[in-house]
Amino acid sequence: MKSLLRRCKNCGWYTLSKTKCPKCGGEVEVPHPPKFSPEDKYQRYRILQKALIGMLPAKEETRRKILEEFAAAVGESG
Repeated sequence: MKSLLRRCKNCGWYTLSKTKCPKCGGEVEVPHPPKFSPEDKYQRYRILQKALIGMLPAKEETRRKILEEFAAAVGESG
């Protein structure tokens, strides 16, 4: 089921508009998290993305290991 409700990133106002906030003109987003699935096909990519931009709360050694494993997997498939 699609979510109709949107929330402004600037002022927090809820709206049905999909493009911009009618109150302040700011960008809107879906306020609900995606559904949880134990068979998450994209978990690896989300973790990698967080590691690449530095948002992964892990030790530098762990972050480096994740990136090396990904580079090895990309090298095998490409």
